[in-house]
Amino acid sequence: MIDPDFLAVAEPALPERHAATVRVVERFDLDIISEDLLRPEPQQVGTSAHGRPILQDCWGVRYEYAQDGLHYCEYLVPEPDAAEAFHFPSAAIYSAANLTRYKQATDRSIWSIVGGAFDNLLPLIGFDNVMFWSIEAPQALAILAERAVRFNADLAELSAQAGADVILVADDIAYNSGTFISPRIMREVFFPQFTWLVAEIKRRTNLPVFMHTDGNLNAVLDDIVACGFDGLQSLQPSAGMDIRAIKQRYGARLCLMGNLDLDYLLPHGTPEEIEAHVRALARDVAPGGGWILSTCNTLSRMVPVANAAAMYRAIDG
Repeated sequence: MIDPDFLAVAEPALPERHAATVRVVERFDLDIISEDLLRPEPQQVGTSAHGRPILQDCWGVRYEYAQDGLHYCEYLVPEPDAAEAFHFPSAAIYSAANLTRYKQATDRSIWSIVGGAFDNLLPLIGFDNVMFWSIEAPQALAILAERAVRFNADLAELSAQAGADVILVADDIAYNSGTFISPRIMREVFFPQFTWLVAEIKRRTNLPVFMHTDGNLNAVLDDIVACGFDGLQSLQPSAGMDIRAIKQRYGARLCLMGNLDLDYLLPHGTPEEIEAHVRALARDVAPGGGWILSTCNTLSRMVPVANAAAMYRAIDG
């Protein structure tokens, strides 16, 4: 996957971004192009007390950009009792024109990125409230998670109609030491929704469904497999994800994608270190298939071009 920053095109229009992406794909002979669907541009609806524009997105979420990142101005679901009244917008306001463009212009595998059951709740209620409600009001989280997966199933169907080959459910559920909320609450509230989402996407599209999540997933790998995902992307080595052990245990049921370190190796290592690491990884996990070469997140600007080239050269060579 290619982070837009890697393209070195600032806020490109769609044709310019498409051309830049194709250049990167051809430069490194990548097999996969992964893209989010296009959503309506946010509209300015006011000015903050700090003089910054207040923007509103197509979900109705209002936010501003500060030096330290994005700040939500208010939450659409401020209390658990408000969960029942919230509905996601229609998927019809999204566009898959970018997927169609890549499908027509290249012979690469086109992966469409949609959301899942967890991440989509953060702009609606805030990260802290997800933590609090998981204990105090899990039923409110369940309502929102169910509506999130139904919305994302619609986006997946739209993607398939545009020519997507794979659906990637991008939903970070963990940090470096474990899941954000307890595995027990994940099993009660969120994994049932992931299970429904995967089955529904496959029913509507007959496409493979991968999951992306960073972090330490060791306590819930059995659950992720049980959800029906065909593959798992990230496998963050700095979060204790041992891809060799995971391949041995789950390789017959789960395609593994990633595990190349973005903390040190790719941004700061030498090309020689990277080539040696990739060759050793391929030697151990490629036999029998079921592994896709990838960073543990995206190919971002912090990865020098020479290091990205070394990563792919190690396989091609």
